[in-house]
Amino acid sequence: MRRSYAFIILSSAGVACFSVVDVVYFTAAGYTLAFVGLMTAAFNLAVAASELPFAVLFDRYSNKLALQAGNLIRMVAFALFFLNLDPGTLVLAQVLAGLGVAATSGTANALVVNEIQTRSADVMARAFGRISYLVAGAGIVGGVIGVLLYSVEPRAIWLGAIGFFLAAAIVILGFRDTRAERTEESWREYGRKVVRVVRMPAALLLVLANASAVAPFLLWQVKFDSFSLLFVLVGYLILNAAGLLGPLLMARFRVRTAHLAVVALANVVAVVAFGLATEGWVIAVSFFVHVMLHVVLVALASGLFHAGVDNSVRATAGSAISLADSLVVAGLAPLVGWIGQSFGLAWGIAVSCVTYALVALLALSRRNRAAARAEDAAEDAAQSAAESVGGEVDA
Repeated sequence: MRRSYAFIILSSAGVACFSVVDVVYFTAAGYTLAFVGLMTAAFNLAVAASELPFAVLFDRYSNKLALQAGNLIRMVAFALFFLNLDPGTLVLAQVLAGLGVAATSGTANALVVNEIQTRSADVMARAFGRISYLVAGAGIVGGVIGVLLYSVEPRAIWLGAIGFFLAAAIVILGFRDTRAERTEESWREYGRKVVRVVRMPAALLLVLANASAVAPFLLWQVKFDSFSLLFVLVGYLILNAAGLLGPLLMARFRVRTAHLAVVALANVVAVVAFGLATEGWVIAVSFFVHVMLHVVLVALASGLFHAGVDNSVRATAGSAISLADSLVVAGLAPLVGWIGQSFGLAWGIAVSCVTYALVALLALSRRNRAAARAEDAAEDAAQSAAESVGGEVDA
């Protein structure tokens, strides 16, 4: 599991190395925001198109091959970004980056979760909390390195990313390949498992939980930039610091999957505060609280979902969720942007209140169904016991 964590840390730091300033990099190089949007669209389409094929490669054939392929493709993409030959090359680089992300999005987490022996939702939630903690910590380190590299030579951010991913490739070499034990299962049984997993109520819950932060995450830079560019950097640090403290909050207050609805409703309050805030310190604090609560919410929803997933389809299940997330965000993002531009940032950010409220309703509905099933089981047990006693008396 240590190798799995090392891979996640290195790849997360590599991404942070350029993502902290990538939009600034492209606009400073003379590209318009419209072109940056085009590249983003190309990236997301590539991710959506290749999520499941790479997940099947991981689950059915070779986890090492899937991860190494994704790593190599992303390094090629970073090299093309570094060369910056022409707009067509940059779009191609985004497509390749999307393919690489698809190869590692659901698979990296599967490496960790597959090694957990207990099928408890709360145990898995804590595992996803640890992953978020490591990603956030690596994001801070990689982001600081990226800013330093950019200040010396802007194109060096891509070289920094390549360096981190080369180190991650070395770590992958030490992984145990599980290909042999998984190919014994028939394709029909594999397909049945995947369909059963994506139809679980917890799957919809996780998709909505992941996508709920779309409005604040899309508009936070605009809100922070209304003060200064330096404040945007503060926002980035807040984003990662909240990711660090979210898992600690879970452990300190013993937050469990049973509290999922409460966390979702708390996020509604945090989003409203962030949307309405006008003073710098209030914006910073409310954004911090929102991101921290969102990290906790996603960890809880992930634990609930993965507790019902078999190891043989875990990467495929994770990629199916990621694919659904991409589709939901693709539908919500233009709406958020239009509302924010037409009616103000507060109304645009408020879109996420609706999705968080839906998560709370789904969580409450699931909890009520579980309680009803437990009550029915208790009644059946009591009735069986009474019948058993009655039979003994008659005898």
